[in-house]
Amino acid sequence: MKTIIKLSLISLTLIALSSCGGGGSCPDSTHVLALDVQCNANNDLSTYIALQSGDIVSKEETNTTINIFHDQNNAKVACIQSGRAVIIRSS
Repeated sequence: MKTIIKLSLISLTLIALSSCGGGGSCPDSTHVLALDVQCNANNDLSTYIALQSGDIVSKEETNTTINIFHDQNNAKVACIQSGRAVIIRSS
């Protein structure tokens, strides 16, 4: 019986330490933004969505094509060629 309790406590401790990166760095909130800016023929990067560090781009449909570019300031911007996608952003 003591072994089961010890294993349960160890398991709970490991789960707690591994959640949010193990350092208690859970984001305050997560935002889901639609990646709804269509890529244009002349690749005008100023019209595309700026990506931030830690952003996750997720396809919502199988045949989705997303283009990611670096602008003149080496920032990443994204547009969608086809399909549907979202940006998952932690704040």
